[in-house]
Amino acid sequence: MAQIQGSANLNVSGIHYRADTSGCPIECLPDLIRKYAYQIFEARGRQPGHELEDWLQAEREIKRHLNL
Repeated sequence: MAQIQGSANLNVSGIHYRADTSGCPIECLPDLIRKYAYQIFEARGRQPGHELEDWLQAEREIKRHLNL
């Protein structure tokens, strides 16, 4: 089972997201992405219609930060 080591401490577009990922299995990555995508949605003023953009941005930023 692969694990993610470290922490997700992101600040993108004024959104600050921190999650301790020490020992977190790779299976928890979608949950981190989902939570961060929701923060992006909220920061944009909860405008609907950008769900895929939010998910892809969150996925890209978290994976880059965790060197995945």
